[in-house]
Order: sequence, then structure tokens, then C-alpha cells
Amino acid sequence: TVHAHELALVRRFAAGVRAIPGAVLYGDFSGDRAPVAALNLPGLSSAEAADELAVRFDIATRAGAHCAPRMHRALGTEAAGAVRFSFGWYNTPAEVDAALNALDVLAKEARG
Repeated sequence: TVHAHELALVRRFAAGVRAIPGAVLYGDFSGDRAPVAALNLPGLSSAEAADELAVRFDIATRAGAHCAPRMHRALGTEAAGAVRFSFGWYNTPAEVDAALNALDVLAKEARG
């Protein structure tokens, strides 16, 4: 039950990120997976995006290389890192939607 809830949240999030122009989502969300998503926004470093999410929207994420340099080398994000979102039992669809709204705002601002 817990995993099904978390998987539904991360899939909802992935679908929403794909609708944000310029956002880059890493990974395959079609099968069974951990409830974690990594992304980058146009015009923002992963650190800048994570800081904006925290300060302006009260959303906690993790930015950088996440102790996975080989994965970032394979993704081409070695220098920039990525913003990582993790979902758990305690998260709600409304929180996913709030995160997507925040990402959309940041992406629009970065595009000018």
C-alpha cells in the first residue's frame, strides 16, 4: 500500500514535469521504481532551483550530484547536478501539484 501510494505520486509528478516547457526529467517512470525524481530547469543551476524552491515555496529538495558521479556523467549533468524530489507515504497529491506549480513558475521566470 505504501509503495503504491508513493509510485502514484512520483508518476503524477513526472507527468506534470513533462508538461513544463524546458524542464528536463531524468529516468523512466513507466515501470516499478523508487519514488524519486531528478530534474533540471532551463537557465537555473540545480542549486539555484533548489534554493528558490526552499525560500519562495517552502519545498525541500536536494541539489547536486547526490553521491552518484557516474550516473551524472552518464546523464551529462556532471557539472550542473540535478534537483532531486523524493516522495513518501506522508506526501499528498496536493503537495505534488504545489511542487509542479512552483517548478512551472521558476521555469517561466527563467525563460523570461
